Amino acid sequence: MATILEERVDVVEARVDRLEVIFGQFMVQTGMAIQRMDRTIERLDRSIERMDRTIERMDRSIERIEATIVEMKAEATSERREINKRWGELARKQGTLVEDLIAPSLRRIARDELGCGDVRFFAERVLRIRSDDPSRRREFDALYVGEFAVLLNETKSSPRAEDAQAFLDFLRSGEFARYFPEYRDLPIVPVFSSLYLPADLVTFLSRNRIYAVAMGEEAMQVLNRDQVQQAAA
Repeated sequence: MATILEERVDVVEARVDRLEVIFGQFMVQTGMAIQRMDRTIERLDRSIERMDRTIERMDRSIERIEATIVEMKAEATSERREINKRWGELARKQGTLVEDLIAPSLRRIARDELGCGDVRFFAERVLRIRSDDPSRRREFDALYVGEFAVLLNETKSSPRAEDAQAFLDFLRSGEFARYFPEYRDLPIVPVFSSLYLPADLVTFLSRNRIYAVAMGEEAMQVLNRDQVQQAAA
């Protein structure tokens, strides 16, 4: 009986030994697995950190791009304003350039061709306020005041029929005397001028006794002096 019990004890001890070995192997393998998992987690953490840094760099890049876009829009707006300003200045300069080319010839034309007499006063771009209404003002392209008459000039860089009509309407209104009451006793010699005047516009001016002045072969000249003088006779 004792022998059988001892044999059973030996069997149990052997099984326990095997279990200890198996458990030990399990623990070793588990530890290795945990180590591999820890390394994997570490690599994952490093990857996440790299991704975070990459995202931060991308955010900064996006901020720089947005700032650049805002700056470019501001520059484009500023450049547009500057271009519009220059176009406006160029357009104004084109108009004043034509006036500057024509004005010197008006002194000669007024004195030698249109009978205004020697000059008492001459000016370009004369700004005047109406004597009877201080809220109204008008700029006159050129004014020649002679001994016998006043030459009133209207210059257009791109003359149109409506420009000539507006000048005629002003002449007929009698407003000139309200702007220049000191010259109300002198007759007005009206001149509509440009570097070039089309034939139909010259005909309109002649019919309404307005002198047409434009560039001739060598200098500014009156295109319709005889016609206007005949119409006035």
